Amino acid sequence: MPAVPPGPLDRTERAQVAAYLAERLAGSVGLDVWTRDEGSALVRTDRDVCTHCPDVLALMRQLATLHPALTITPYDLTRHADRAQQAGIALAPTTVVRGRGRALQLVGLFSGLLFPLMLDLIAYVSNGWSPVQDETREGLQALTGPVEVEAMVSPYDAYSAHLARVVGAFAVESRAIRARIIEMAEFPVLAGQRSLVEVPALTINGRRFTGAWDEAELLEQLRRVLAGDAQLVVRNRVLVTRYVTEEEAHELARQHVTAEAEARGLAPEPWAPAAGTPPPDTPPPRPPERGGGGLYIPGRD
Repeated sequence: MPAVPPGPLDRTERAQVAAYLAERLAGSVGLDVWTRDEGSALVRTDRDVCTHCPDVLALMRQLATLHPALTITPYDLTRHADRAQQAGIALAPTTVVRGRGRALQLVGLFSGLLFPLMLDLIAYVSNGWSPVQDETREGLQALTGPVEVEAMVSPYDAYSAHLARVVGAFAVESRAIRARIIEMAEFPVLAGQRSLVEVPALTINGRRFTGAWDEAELLEQLRRVLAGDAQLVVRNRVLVTRYVTEEEAHELARQHVTAEAEARGLAPEPWAPAAGTPPPDTPPPRPPERGGGGLYIPGRD
């Protein structure tokens, strides 16, 4: 195994990830990592600063050393602007996960509840297969498309991780679907431009939907959008949480740590969270009740 470059994963975490990849990966996967050098750029108010570009590049470089099927190709969004336009890359950092004729765009640093999801999506692409139900797979493969699906998610809530997993699985199963999954907590400017107040949120060919989706419901909504049917698929519950930026989440966590220390009569210690640390004052909401196999079973199989 090649030497592991510095990055966010410690030795124990690298061993756990390597074991997962060894068990799950079959085919080659390319990781195209698009970042932007902000060092000499003018400050712009119309876009977010790429604060996690170095983190994403370091993480992907680490992952690429943990399994021989993984390769990484770094790009700069400014220096490779023409190539970025051809590939449909508009935001940094973006990681394009490629394999078996499929490609997923993962925008941002996938930490917290989104990190295991990212590993699952890499495995889906590697195998050209996902654990959706058989009837879902048949329906997806019958789509004529094209379908542009974009999921706006957060590392702080389980509904986001569930939706991102479904969207990623759908894109692996259907060549008609082009999927982009954006971790929105690190993009407050983009969130404001899109009037995002709740996560997760989803767009299908530009049409906006709120909340988490299960397989059958999302497949039916895709069919309706492609058919030009404006009718919304009725869900029993629309599961969302309040959108918070990364800075707000860290402040909530700091307040929680301080309050706990004061309640115990202790002096609060300085607290500096890692990127993507979930705010501990509110536990992540439980994902939707699921059953019947397929992608619905939470956890690892």
